[in-house]
This record gives sequence, C-alpha cells and structure tokens, in this order.
Amino acid sequence: MFNRTSLKRHPRHPTYFVVLVVLLTCSGRIANAQDLLRKQLTESGHVHQIMKEDSTQGGMSRWVKKPVVKTRELPLAADFTSLKLTGPGRLSVDAKRTISGKGSVVIETPTSLATKNPTNRSYGTAEVIRPLKGEDLGEFNRFSVWVYADAPGFYSVFVGCTLYNEGSHIMPVPGRFEGQHFVTVYPNRWQRIIWEIPDLYRDSVTGFSVNVMLTGSPKGASQRMKLFVDDMRLEQVEAENTRGFNLRKNAIAYSHSGYRADAVKQALVQQVNTKDFEVINQTTKKTALKGTGKALNNGFVQLDFSSLKTPGYYQLKIDNRISQSFPIGDDAFLATAWRTLNFFYSERCGYDQPGIHQECHQDVTLVHPDGRRVSMSGGWHDAADLTQGLGNTARGGLAMLELASVAAKSNPELSDRLIEEARWGLNWTLETRFGDGYRTGGLIIGIWSDNITGTKDDMEGKATNRPSDNFFSAAYCAQGAPFYAKSDPVFSSWCRQAAIEDFKFASEMLGTVVTNRNEAESYALATMSAMQLYRLTKDKQYLEYAAGYARVVVDCQQLEKRTDWSLPLRGFFYESRSHRRILEYFHQSNEHVLIQGLTMLLKDAPNHPDASKWKTACQAYADYLLAVRQVIAPYDLIPAAVYEVNNAEFAGIYHEGDRVGMPSMEEYNAQVKNGVQLSDKFYLRRFPVAYQFRGFHAIHLSKAKAAFLLADALDNKGLRDLATRQLEYVVGYNPFAMSTIYGDGYDYPPLYGAYAGDVVGAVPVGIETFENDDEPYMPMQVNATYKEIWTHTTAAVMSVIASLMNE
Repeated sequence: MFNRTSLKRHPRHPTYFVVLVVLLTCSGRIANAQDLLRKQLTESGHVHQIMKEDSTQGGMSRWVKKPVVKTRELPLAADFTSLKLTGPGRLSVDAKRTISGKGSVVIETPTSLATKNPTNRSYGTAEVIRPLKGEDLGEFNRFSVWVYADAPGFYSVFVGCTLYNEGSHIMPVPGRFEGQHFVTVYPNRWQRIIWEIPDLYRDSVTGFSVNVMLTGSPKGASQRMKLFVDDMRLEQVEAENTRGFNLRKNAIAYSHSGYRADAVKQALVQQVNTKDFEVINQTTKKTALKGTGKALNNGFVQLDFSSLKTPGYYQLKIDNRISQSFPIGDDAFLATAWRTLNFFYSERCGYDQPGIHQECHQDVTLVHPDGRRVSMSGGWHDAADLTQGLGNTARGGLAMLELASVAAKSNPELSDRLIEEARWGLNWTLETRFGDGYRTGGLIIGIWSDNITGTKDDMEGKATNRPSDNFFSAAYCAQGAPFYAKSDPVFSSWCRQAAIEDFKFASEMLGTVVTNRNEAESYALATMSAMQLYRLTKDKQYLEYAAGYARVVVDCQQLEKRTDWSLPLRGFFYESRSHRRILEYFHQSNEHVLIQGLTMLLKDAPNHPDASKWKTACQAYADYLLAVRQVIAPYDLIPAAVYEVNNAEFAGIYHEGDRVGMPSMEEYNAQVKNGVQLSDKFYLRRFPVAYQFRGFHAIHLSKAKAAFLLADALDNKGLRDLATRQLEYVVGYNPFAMSTIYGDGYDYPPLYGAYAGDVVGAVPVGIETFENDDEPYMPMQVNATYKEIWTHTTAAVMSVIASLMNE
C-alpha cells in the first residue's frame, strides 16, 4: 500500500526532489499508479508547484499510433496563392522552419486589437483557411496538421481548427461550437494536432483552417506572435467510438481510481469469448481472485470482484484484455483527490504560477453602486477562460474543507494542503465583499491584461446584493472558521463575522427574489446555509431559520407516487410550490443542496417537531433515485430528470455568437421525446435537455452527492453503492473506457484548457449528447463546453470523494 511516511512535509530542497525522483524512475518507466502519484507529490512539493502528467497514460498516446489506411495531403506552402487569411496580421511562407521539408505557412499577428471586446472575451482570431471546392470527404475521418508557436513571454497559446461544410448541414454549426477543435500549443516546438471527425458533416467541404486565439499579452510578454502551420492532411483510420452505450472495442470499463475495501467492485466488458476473468496482484504478479462474469444484454459481461478486500494494486484480465493498475483499499481515489487539488492550485488568479501564467489581473476592479472599489484579483479562475465567480469559488472551498475534515486522520498531508488552498478562496471571498450585502457575483474575464490601470484592457465588475451569493458566502465562511481557529484566530474571527453578516443580508432579501423558477433551489440553499451557521454558533435561531426554509423545500416535492406514469415515481422536486414544472439541471447543478439541508437537520435536530417530515422527504427522494437507476443499464447512471412536453422557459439560456440555433420549443420537445416515455406528456430523459452548454458531469455528481447524504441519513448501503457508481462513470466506468479527468487514470482525452493549458486534475463539464439524442457522446473534438475545464465540476468530484472516503 501507499507508504505515507514518504509523503511527510519536507524542506523544498532541490537535491531532495532529484534523489527521490531518480529512485522512483531509475528503472525507466514508472512502475504503477502508486509510484506515479508518489513521484508527482515529490516533484510538486505536495502541490506547491504544478504537477506534471505522465503523458503516456493519455488517450493521445494511443491515437497517434493508429495505422493510417488512406491519406491525402492538403498543400499549404506549395499552394500559397489559394490560401485565405481572416482576422488581423499577415500570411507568409517560411522555407526553413518546416517539418514536412516543403516549407510552412506563417501567421504573424498582434496578440490584441486596438480596443477590448466589450464582453471581455478574446480579441478574435487570426486564421489561415485551406479552401476546397465543396468536396464530399466522407471517406476520411481524421484531420492532421503540425504547428509551431513563436510567442515570447507566453507559456502556451490556444490554437483552433475548423471544418467548413456547406452541404446538408452547415459546419461549424451557427450559434454552436460543433465543427471546431481547439488545442493547447506550447511554444518553441513542433506539435501535431489530430482530430477525428466521424460524426461531423462533410458532404460538401469548402475548407479546413487553423487559427490562433488573440488573448492579449500578460505582463512582460510580446505584443506579437507567429504560428507556423505545416503538413496538413486528411486521413482514414479506425475511428474511436463516440456515440451510444456500446463499449470501446477491446476495452474494459472500470474505475481507474480504484475501489474502497467494502465497496461493490465491478467492471464491464463486451463481445468477449469467455466470461472467466482474473484479478492479478500487481506486486506479486499472482492471481488474487478468479471469477466468472455475468452475461447481460447486448453482449455485455459484468465482472464482479467485490469479495476481494485485501489492500493493494491490481489488474483485471479477461480474454486477451488486461487493465491498467488500480488500487483496492484506502488508496482508492486518493490520487484523484490530490490531482483535483492540483487543478485548483493551477487556477489561482493574481498568483505567479510558473508554467501557466504570471501574476495576473491586477487591473480588474469591482465597483460598488456608491463608487467604492476593490481589486478582483485573487481566488481561482472559474474555467478554461479566466472568469471569476463567487458561486464556483464557494463550491470549491466547501469541497476542500469537507475533504480536509475526512482526511485529517488518514491523510494529514492532504488535509493540511486542502485547508491551505481553501484559505486562498476564502481570502478572495472576504476581500470582494463590501460588508453591506454588496459583493462580487462574478465577472467574465477572457483576456490577459497588462496589470496597469488606465489602459485598454482594464475590466470592471459591478457589485450586486443577491441572496444566493451571500448564502454561499455565509456557508463557506461558517464552515471555514473552525479550521483556522488555532492557527490564525484573527482570520477565523473574520470568517465567523462575515458568515453571520452575509446570512443576515441574504435572509432579509430572500423573499424579494424568489420566483416560480427558483423557489425550491433558493430555499434549499438557505436551509443549508442556516445549518452551517447553526453548527458554527450553536445559536438555535439558525436552526429555526433552517426548519422554516425546509418547509418550503418539502412543499416543492412530489411526495405521492405518480401512478398515472408507466414507471410510478415519487420524491423528485418541482421548481416551486406551485408544482408548475419539474426541477431539472443541464450545466451546473444544486440538486444535492435540496437534500443537504434536510439531512443536516435530521442529524442535528432529530427530535424537532418537523423531523418526521424531513425524513419522509429524504426517503421519498431516495425512492426516486433507486427507482430510476434501472433506466441506464448496464452503467447504473441516475437519469437526468422527468420532462413535460411544451413546458419549458428559455429565459437566461443563450448561445454565444450568432442567434441562429437559439433554443426553441420544437428542439426542446424533440429532445424530451427521445427519453423514456412515462405518459402522453411526460418523459424520463437519461441525459438533460440541453442546447449550447452541453456536458453533464455536474448533474450526475450532484445526484451522487445527494445519494451519499441519504445513505448516511437512512443507513442505506444500496444508496452508497449507487452514489459511488456515478463517480466511477467519470473515471472509467463509461462506454468510452476513459477517465475524463486530465492526467488522472488512463486514456483521458485532451481538454479545452484555453488559458490554463493542460492541467493535471482538471474535470471537464463532461460527456454530452449528440444533437437531440439521449445517449452518451464524447467526440475527440475539443471544444466548449463538454470538454471545457471548470472549477464547479472539479469541486463536485472532490466533494463526492469526501463522501466516499467518509466511511
């Protein structure tokens, strides 16, 4: 097992790092997952420097080795006069810097334009288009090109490729992101971009292009850059599976992060010649368990090795397939916990982060309505862009503190580092509040700025006074205060006072902002926040606040079974007490919060007059989760929600860019009707109805968190197993047999990192759906939002791991 004595804090002495790294890698390749984590922790000083990935474990290392059946070159330098340049800059040929030997074409461009985009997004792109004459390219399913970035002062640049089609479907899809592929490119070396396109329309292709995003220049960086483009070609390969529930060819779907000792331990295979399998101890190379899998529909076989409880690192073997190494025991998900922490550390704003960015955004300010101003620099960037937001900051900090509490005894090094990182977010939360209810809610930031006020790239956010922000802040500060009481009582007191004040601001305004669309969620957040204040202060007024808010939450719930449905269900929530529309999420999700406050109340006030109502509500939602799990076999995912045809509102839902493709009732109904029909009007969708913002990890993980909370409250192991399966889906127990977390597990895909680059531990928005389908879709294409890295999904993984480890 993992030798934790080797992970104790040590002086960050360079010789210490070198000696240990040499010891760990003296045999050449890293031996297993255990050694890789130890190496990463050693090199990073327990995430005080950025973790480095082992790129041999990623999907790209397999993709580039695929045999090419057929290829077609798209000449660039040799056909220079046909090329088109869009955006700023100029296009030329370079005969010396070339990987093909035939010369490259060079885009030379400024990094910004004369004026800042009013949306604070990038200034635009400089793009070279290789035209084609409306060709049917169905025989080719991969695009390949080499690029070289010359960008002094930049750690990375963001390069995009586009397929232009004018046939039966326009590509790229107007108002959407389909038909574009983005890659992090590191300067001063040739880098190959490959992009499999089996699902993209290409019946009348008018061109392919390469572009570089104009992101502005961080302090000290050049105001101009060059991108060399060479060896563009189309290829035919055996394409990855991208759609549906069938498993990737010759793959084993399992939890790359491992299994806790008492957990259900299962894996999936499909189209095998035998059902007999082995679990091999990686240390002894001996068979630890033999078993026979269970035959399921459609050629699936489920391997169950739950009886194996001996701690260690193992591999699965069946037919001619063998898995990579995974842990059983306390090390399960430990590496994932450390790596998600690394992602947050990498996303620090206002911090000199070698390898990612210099100290940033010192010229971004928050303005109070009365004219007062504070700096918005600090905290964590929310996503692949550089945006900041209170809600996502609080989600991350709450998850860190929860995991720190759970890990305090078993992994004190991890616990201490989580507490340290949580304070980075708490500081920003405290410093961006004005003390009168007004604070930052969030600001879109999508450029590097020069840190000098008074120049073109300055950005301002307007302070707002919103109950949701103040409830989140109150919960975060209340949970954080005790962690710093001994080490820094002054800071702890500041957290405590801010929590009390912010809860008061939020509760006073709650009734003025509630609508038929947000009532259940708003009162659930208020309940959870009140309980955090009660646990901090022991003041019973907060318990009564929570009990009062919880009455509204329960009134928003369907407590009686819908016997008029083919699958009788109860326990789900409506948006409001009017029961006008069933609550559903498609991007971020607070569904677990509806349960969190109720379970906190049950635990802290079991003799309260309303306790029986809280328990009834919890049991009803548990019944709902257990009843719907059968719908997504054999993966045991919890479906997204029940939808009603012709019952949707699109306010607040938007597409960036052209308005073409905006949500419509026609599109909504088409998606709804691809779900499981419950009645004439109601359907159970496996995956959310969604538009531009697709990717659904947050939806699954929020339900997983709720299931964990209910498992503890109702002492129900079945709910715990169900919750664990949702997390396993993220790290390998999925049709694509990939971990979706960058640098964690195996076969993980490149992600939409934009300004942060390729960051170990980044969790994308998640596996999406294709058009109106209701099945998984995970193309090689890298784009927003499904492949985009976000703090809210990474926080969700961290929070669910905390529940998993809290045995």
